[in-house]
Amino acid sequence: MTPIARCALSAAALAWSAGGPVSGQGPEESAARRGGDRASVLLVTIDTLRADRLGCYGGQGALTPYLDALARSGTRFEQALSPTPLTLPSHATIMTGLVPRRHGVRDNAGFALRDSVPVLAERLQAAGYETAAFVSAAVLDRRLGLARGFDHYDDSVRIGDREAFGYHERAASQTTLAVLAHAGDLTPPFFLWVHYYDPHLPYVPPEPFRTRFADRPYDGEIAFVDWELGGVLSAARRKTDRLLTIVVGDHGESLGDHGEASHGALVYQSTQHVPMIFTGPGIPEGATVRDNVGLVDLAPTVLDLLDLPPLRGADGRSLAPALRGNERDAADYELETLHPYFAYGWAPLRALVRGSLKYIEAPRPELYDLTADRRESRDIAERWPAEAKALAATLERLSEGAAPDPAPPTDPALAEARARIESLGYVGGSGRGDPREARIDPKDGVAWLADLDAARRSLQGGNPIAGIAPLERLLRRNPENVPALLTLGQCYLAASDVERAVSTFRRAAEMHPDDPVAHFNLANAFARTAEADSASGTETAWAAQAQAEYERALALNPRYAEAHLNYASMLLTLGRGAAGEAVLQRARREGVQDPDLETSLGMLARLKGDVAAAREAFERAVVLNDRATHALEGLAELAAAEESFEAAADYYSRALDSAPSFELARKTGTILYYELDRPFAALQAFKLAAELAPPGDPDLVALRDLVEHLEELTADRITAE
Repeated sequence: MTPIARCALSAAALAWSAGGPVSGQGPEESAARRGGDRASVLLVTIDTLRADRLGCYGGQGALTPYLDALARSGTRFEQALSPTPLTLPSHATIMTGLVPRRHGVRDNAGFALRDSVPVLAERLQAAGYETAAFVSAAVLDRRLGLARGFDHYDDSVRIGDREAFGYHERAASQTTLAVLAHAGDLTPPFFLWVHYYDPHLPYVPPEPFRTRFADRPYDGEIAFVDWELGGVLSAARRKTDRLLTIVVGDHGESLGDHGEASHGALVYQSTQHVPMIFTGPGIPEGATVRDNVGLVDLAPTVLDLLDLPPLRGADGRSLAPALRGNERDAADYELETLHPYFAYGWAPLRALVRGSLKYIEAPRPELYDLTADRRESRDIAERWPAEAKALAATLERLSEGAAPDPAPPTDPALAEARARIESLGYVGGSGRGDPREARIDPKDGVAWLADLDAARRSLQGGNPIAGIAPLERLLRRNPENVPALLTLGQCYLAASDVERAVSTFRRAAEMHPDDPVAHFNLANAFARTAEADSASGTETAWAAQAQAEYERALALNPRYAEAHLNYASMLLTLGRGAAGEAVLQRARREGVQDPDLETSLGMLARLKGDVAAAREAFERAVVLNDRATHALEGLAELAAAEESFEAAADYYSRALDSAPSFELARKTGTILYYELDRPFAALQAFKLAAELAPPGDPDLVALRDLVEHLEELTADRITAE
């Protein structure tokens, strides 16, 4: 399905949910059956959302009508702070009311929320709430601890149009459709959490937002999310007239501020100032709270508003008094990022916001007056030494007995989630020693990441050689930069310099022996030579080395889909069909859910003549990704073999829509014309085939003659009618 079609489908679902009841059961009856009249809760978290990009926060040129309407009908918190510029730790804070040093989730990769930490969903579930969550990226996989307390946790992240740098996420429209499909089963009082990921890189909004925001794709993604939010709001409001709605950003995006392109390395307001809006029963309309608040306050506030007991030991405080217009004692807010340490070997950052002052603990500490200097462009630490010293002392006191973990835990149960998170561009290092000894200041190191970004763009653009020089320059300054090492190895491999690729990947694997991604890349380099040798009829030791590294990666991560697929592909290329199929079957037994895996198993089953197993595998692939071209083609061929030509034509058409090609267009036209007598539809398919035909194709003349014949035939039929 194209982005336009996906957007249109979601719009249709939105109109349906607004136009009639989501189910036949009314909210009053549902609430009575569950034995309570508490308000239901809709929590929407929007990833990577800067506050200043929304209309209700003064964003110029913003297109956020639904979010702006929520702000008008409720209360907007003007100075809400995220505890960290990272998705998983920030959401852990949202759900626990604890700062990261207390809940223990310090980075996106390699950490999980401990079972002993109380979470909001569990408290609401125990109070009789029906609970459901829909998340949009692998970084919030259920294995990372946030699924506790949810009756339904949908983390089925599909692989669609968002494939830049291997991102694994689903578009806002897919998430909205999943919510709407489940909305009919919700019974008030309910707690519904919806997470949208789209403002995150890569910025690829669908039409019409892509064209309208051609020069501001980040804002286009925000507009897309706002549009999709409308469908969720309509569905939730149809279920109950007592709905407490909260919308927050988990963190922001630097967009070049302070030299940072995205987020994760720094803790300036570009990434820490987020929108937070409450609306619903008891929430003042059109109000603004100007005091500092934090995402850490969200869970305590929700429980207070619902008259439920607080979470044990929460760091956050209820904002209910502020919502009622009462004075509240000023609070300090802790911020941190350990991502610079884990990914690049730089110093971690901590910060404290007290009133208008913000202190950043770094190799070169900083102090800012946020009231006079919102862009944090004037460091006043030397001018105001007493204030800087006082805030530093508070941070030191808070950190006593809670020093940063020297390495993320390597729990095997987190294997699949870690691999998929690493595909998002987050690589968790390990074995670096004490982070307090790292001395590269992130505000200095962040400028180096331009070389990494440039190399990635060169690699993605098909010019890997151009990426080598900037990466080598970066690694001379920053030899512990794991993403740079892995990207350099990929550039060497893409440029067919296998020897240097092996050396680079081996260096990464030696630095981080528990990182499955390093072993996976090393295996790929070995496999490249093994396959080349096999093609020339030579048996070498490269295959054994590749096999050993694939097995090492899978020992660290038994649910690593890409490792299973590449390992099996190598074995099949080497003529070891049974061994390759065994690897794929092992992946399925490990619970790997991947459309390419199922497509590969379907093809192998079909080769063996097992039609039932082939069909089952192809259908699984299409469920996981409705644009799984080869699976759709496989289903079409199975249907054609059984003379189910209507089904075959449908599958071929869907495959052609997902990935237009000469062969698919020709096959589609053949079924439509010769089996179903649909010359009008067949004409379009054959025209496309003629356009896509490779130069010199021997059938091209006959194909053009057929197009001419069909044009005459369809013209005659139109005249006759």
